[in-house]
Amino acid sequence: MKKAKPAARKKTVLRKQTKVKAAKPAARARKPKRVAGSTTRHASATNPVRELARRIVELTVTHEDEKALAFYADAIESVEAGMPAMVGVDAIMQKFVRWRSMVSDSTWQARNVWVDGNTIIIEWAGRVTFAATGKQADLHEVAIHEIENGKIVRERFYYDRAALQP
Repeated sequence: MKKAKPAARKKTVLRKQTKVKAAKPAARARKPKRVAGSTTRHASATNPVRELARRIVELTVTHEDEKALAFYADAIESVEAGMPAMVGVDAIMQKFVRWRSMVSDSTWQARNVWVDGNTIIIEWAGRVTFAATGKQADLHEVAIHEIENGKIVRERFYYDRAALQP
């Protein structure tokens, strides 16, 4: 009898292991669709949010601030890293003016662009030259743009503010 008990235990353990292995895997989160760089190879002209993402990248790379103002809703809320929210298109124009006075040159590359529903996320790699000192710095940033009715209604920028010290 003593020998039969260990065998019975072993079968029980094996049954438990079998049940664990047969368990269904957890559902995976849906990945947002990706639009690489400033190209349109994955962008669809029929999707206005993707087209807006492509235009944001294009006008940022070419420094066309005035044209970019057309992307914003009148009551846009824009938040820079560690700063209070700025509201309205006039605030965006002032932000552009401050940026252009702070840097004499900048180059930008969209490393990744994701579009999911009404949200655009852009991972930027930039190189800026400060107007006051001529010093250059690398700036890595993530921008999140929320879209309603074809316009940016809310945006947030995440980056290391220490990188912007001239």
